[in-house]
Amino acid sequence: MQRKKLKRVFILALFAFSFTCNKSVHAQEMLGVTLGNYSGVASLMVNPAMLANTRYYLDINLASADFFFRNNFAYIPASDASIYSIIRNPDNLPKYGDDDMNFTYYDNKNLKFNTLSAKVMGPSVMLQYGKHAFALSTGAQLFTSANRIPYEMPLFGYFGMDEPSLHNINYIDYNIDASVAAWMNVGASYAYTVYEYMDQKLTIGATVRYLWSYAGSYVESSNVDYIVLNDSTINIKNLNGTGGYALPLDYSTTDQMVNDPFFKGHGFGVDLGVVYVKKKNIDIERWDDLCEQEFDDYIFRIGVSLLDLGTMTYKSNAQLHSFDDVSVYWENYDTTGYTSLNQLMGELSNLFYEDPDASYRGDKIKIGLPGALSVQVDYNLYKNFYASAFWIHPIRFNMHTMRRPAQVALVPRYESRNFEFSLPISVFEYRFARVGLSARFWFFTIGTERLGTWLGLANLDGLDIYASIKFGFGKGHCRSKFKGACIEDSFKKKKRSKINKNLVF
Repeated sequence: MQRKKLKRVFILALFAFSFTCNKSVHAQEMLGVTLGNYSGVASLMVNPAMLANTRYYLDINLASADFFFRNNFAYIPASDASIYSIIRNPDNLPKYGDDDMNFTYYDNKNLKFNTLSAKVMGPSVMLQYGKHAFALSTGAQLFTSANRIPYEMPLFGYFGMDEPSLHNINYIDYNIDASVAAWMNVGASYAYTVYEYMDQKLTIGATVRYLWSYAGSYVESSNVDYIVLNDSTINIKNLNGTGGYALPLDYSTTDQMVNDPFFKGHGFGVDLGVVYVKKKNIDIERWDDLCEQEFDDYIFRIGVSLLDLGTMTYKSNAQLHSFDDVSVYWENYDTTGYTSLNQLMGELSNLFYEDPDASYRGDKIKIGLPGALSVQVDYNLYKNFYASAFWIHPIRFNMHTMRRPAQVALVPRYESRNFEFSLPISVFEYRFARVGLSARFWFFTIGTERLGTWLGLANLDGLDIYASIKFGFGKGHCRSKFKGACIEDSFKKKKRSKINKNLVF
């Protein structure tokens, strides 16, 4: 009985993770932090070329935190519980089914997915010097991704393998994958205005990051054809699958941490971007101090970027296993026991190949970063009112590349030096509509891209919240050497010549 419970926990873990950590939540793309003209160093998250197109000449990020989770299998109905009721009394969760599960499920045959991202941008700084902009950034991230999960697999986890309604059905599934990785990074960024003439400006930018990964794991299957005959017999007619892991565990006992070395993998990540700006004014600037630089306000701005291109390679405590075009009629599978990961993989290898070592393929694995193509369009509606259009779509080179979810958003906002307010309206994975809210008060920003969850209007099948603390120094504002106040140096304006203050597009 205990072993059956462990099996169910293993299958459900990917889908139920968020409901066990709601007490320590911290959004996915952080649209309220990254798209505005006061984004500063945070603009790196969407396009490194935006470094040279913000209202700050110097920006210092102390900490920005971001938590996002979404799945389409497990949920708690909004009528049964809210985030606040769970936080107040986490031991009083609703119960469903004969086994008193703490969540129910969407009853359909759609392919299932799960994405969890917990990200922190640590101490980071950016500086603009004319046509050049530089940044140094630090960060850490935990990312899990499960894609094209067949509907019956989480149901077996939810009900158990003895659920009769799932028996004697020939399941044929394709291109299933799941991965998880945790890493830290240090990055260097550079942006340069390669073209500026009259009212047009073109900037390119790049970020290169070095990555240290604490752990990583993935499983993938190009196809599996099977029938569950009853709670003790599975007929696996064909299977092609691969699994790799580099974990802080002793695989012989699974009860001892292995932290030598602490980081099991390393790698590089690259972001590339370009931004075109149609300016409101034509400026010929001359300045002596960094703070005298002026912000080029615009009619519209268009950016295109490639994000998180890279791979982490694990060579410490890593194992790679593969099951190629195998089959087995597995009787009494429910009596099979194991006490360690090595024993489990040995038994599976012996089952399919009649050799406990045949599935082993090496001591190195690779996991790709959650790469994406992104487009950002920003239009100045009137004075401090703007509207942004944002699109991001995943880029994957193989099935052990983590998948970043697709998203389309329209983000109207009001921004000023001390206050910013935005209302992101987005469609997640081209299917799920959401409305968010973000507000910045001087140096502090807090927001969500899924406001309905926090208002108790949406089912708890995901969570989204972000916050940021950073300080920026605005262009065109220099501190007086005598008064110490933040004032605009009008006496230096004579060094600038403005042509056509109200250029019509």
